[in-house]
Amino acid sequence: MVNIGTPFSSTATRVLFCGSGELGKEVVIELQRLGVEVIACDRYDNAPAMQVADRSHTFSMLDGDELRRVVETEKPDLIVPEIEAIATDTLVELESEGFRVIPSARAAQLTMNREGIRRLAAEDLGLATSPYAFAANRAAFDAAIADIGIPCVVKPIMSSSGKGQSLVRSEADIDHAWDYAQAGGRAGAGKVIVEGFVDFDYEITLLTIQHAGGVSFCEPIGHRQEDG
Repeated sequence: MVNIGTPFSSTATRVLFCGSGELGKEVVIELQRLGVEVIACDRYDNAPAMQVADRSHTFSMLDGDELRRVVETEKPDLIVPEIEAIATDTLVELESEGFRVIPSARAAQLTMNREGIRRLAAEDLGLATSPYAFAANRAAFDAAIADIGIPCVVKPIMSSSGKGQSLVRSEADIDHAWDYAQAGGRAGAGKVIVEGFVDFDYEITLLTIQHAGGVSFCEPIGHRQEDG
């Protein structure tokens, strides 16, 4: 059982958000109702979750040194990664030093980078995936397209909300796919993944909840996104 102390006191339960988007704002509001002291961080001022948090810090969370400084200053009970562009290596270090990252620093490190999660699924766990290749430069990208074949999907290894992602339907799309991926990466230009196209009937969202009694999985929710 978690005992929540009094905000702004020596008994306060503090939660630090790495990212302050709209979804984070909803969680911060609920934490405030429980009496949790909340610190919101993002790379720009007045981000949504900052508007309802107790206080905030503005900095790039890709800056590991600054992330460490803020965490060591605030001494949160929980650190919640809310965006993709975070110095996850620093989160791993902080967790090893006793700070608690939700759900874990390794989970954040793997899921916020398409290379990490794809290699875990396909190579470590042996799960069936579409064919794929990673490319860090244009020559490797062209080779990956030739190897995977057309149609294929191109994505930055770090991005959100579909930014930088495109479907290559013909050779005429290749230049645009590379340029768009380089412009849309959450951490700037860099490595991309080229995936074989899969004609899905639908995709699913599977909500997973970590709680005092273990881990629970909700029923999968199927959905389709068309023309967007």
